[in-house]
Amino acid sequence: MKKQYALALALVAAGSGIAAMALNMVHTLPDWAYMGVLVIAFPLFVLGLGLYWMAREGEADIPFLGY
Repeated sequence: MKKQYALALALVAAGSGIAAMALNMVHTLPDWAYMGVLVIAFPLFVLGLGLYWMAREGEADIPFLGY
């Protein structure tokens, strides 16, 4: 996986979580929808961040994150 794609995944997940939080704070988004976005976005953010840190600059690869 290229480093830029992993960073894009992490940023999109973080952005969606922040947007959902902002919409929930102004009472536009209900609590159940906000929690649903967080349940989906947080693992994607962690995965994207881990892939970003492990990816090499040169060739595209799939880094080993563990078992």
